Amino acid sequence: MIELVPKWIMYDEFWRTLKRRNLWLIYLRYVVVVMLLGLILLGEIIPSLHIEALPIGILSGAILLYNLIFHRTHPSLPEGYAPFNGLHYALLQMCCDIIALLSLNYLTGGVESPFFYFFIFHVIIGSLILPRHVVSMLIFFTVAVITTGAILELKGSIAHFAVDGYFAAPQYTSEFYVITHITLLALILLVSNYLANSISKELYLRERSLTIAYRKLEEAEKAKSRYVMSVVHDLKTPIAAAMTYLNMILDGSLGRVPDAFERPLERSRIRLNNAIAIVNDILQLTQLKLAEKPEISQVNLTELIDEIYQEMRILFVAKKIRFSTWVNSEKDIFIEGERKLLKLALANLISNTHKYTERDGRVEIHIQREGESVIIEIADNGIGIPLDEQKKIFQDFYRSSVSRQKGIEGTGLGMSVVMHIIRQFNGRIEVHSPSQLADGPERQGTEFRISLPMRYEATAGDVEEVEV
Repeated sequence: MIELVPKWIMYDEFWRTLKRRNLWLIYLRYVVVVMLLGLILLGEIIPSLHIEALPIGILSGAILLYNLIFHRTHPSLPEGYAPFNGLHYALLQMCCDIIALLSLNYLTGGVESPFFYFFIFHVIIGSLILPRHVVSMLIFFTVAVITTGAILELKGSIAHFAVDGYFAAPQYTSEFYVITHITLLALILLVSNYLANSISKELYLRERSLTIAYRKLEEAEKAKSRYVMSVVHDLKTPIAAAMTYLNMILDGSLGRVPDAFERPLERSRIRLNNAIAIVNDILQLTQLKLAEKPEISQVNLTELIDEIYQEMRILFVAKKIRFSTWVNSEKDIFIEGERKLLKLALANLISNTHKYTERDGRVEIHIQREGESVIIEIADNGIGIPLDEQKKIFQDFYRSSVSRQKGIEGTGLGMSVVMHIIRQFNGRIEVHSPSQLADGPERQGTEFRISLPMRYEATAGDVEEVEV
């Protein structure tokens, strides 16, 4: 097997890009077939052109046939360093195309052909995919075949197919024209190969360096997250111990507490509860960042939201908040995802509607399909979020000025967790305030709009670190 893999190609994204480019060549070939059929039709409309309709028709059929074979086998093309990889596949396509283009060139006039310089485009495309020395070999083969054909036509050893009207007088019999034309073609092909391949290689090297740098940053972030999780977990132990002693004191397990001490101790317990909540949120967010690939399954969104509501129902009932869910489908809506993570994200959002909506408020959830995506809208008529703060709420530890003014407790990590999960499933989340349920200046409300693809697609794999 021909060794086509340069040493500087050492990252997975190259193979995914190469597979897309191979498919792009297949689609482009369909356009070529249509153009050739158009050429035959033009020859029928303008008889003076004397287009070789039958041979060109056979050539079009041959191109279509091998292109269909390439199109059919493309999905099974391996990604990576398999014995037969994407570079061999690209080389095979180029060889077939060069033979087809040489045949077309001969059938439309040889060195006089209007398609003579179409080899330039082919070389540029090949230089973006294949190593320079491989394309150079193809150039030498192409020039050798064209030169041999031109000499044989000049000596009358083979027939010459001319496109009448393209030249006032035959040029293939002029040695000067033949030598000049072929020499210029060879120089242009070699220069095009050098320039296109150099630019392509530089871009690949830069992309690989950026990819490796990104992976290093990702590893550094994971190392930092592990350290934070370790430290925060150690902090939780003494806080929980202090909380236990406070509970024992306030419960009277250690004797009666003087009335003067009861209120400060109760405030201390509230603060410790908040501290434990912050620790738990930090641990939760850190675990999400360190999590490996999620366990994907079919998740019933309608059922999941109903489950979350049932768990929080007593809270909504206590504040007399009207909670309703609307599904724009006769059947339940399913998406691919990890149920535990999706529940965590939606539970955070629904919990916030209770926390930031005052008594006798309203909460509505709308679920609908849009093409290959599912849209979830969660709206309330709570305290709302100022316009200049809406983009900040997904930052770690950020809390809106309105919630701080009203003394609503929170850690500011819930929305960061939600954003992380939604992005993990290739989704998007938007926030709008006032919401569609806004009810006066004191009840501006907030609306979150989540868009999740119905099919989960894993992110790119790891990259191998090598010397550049």
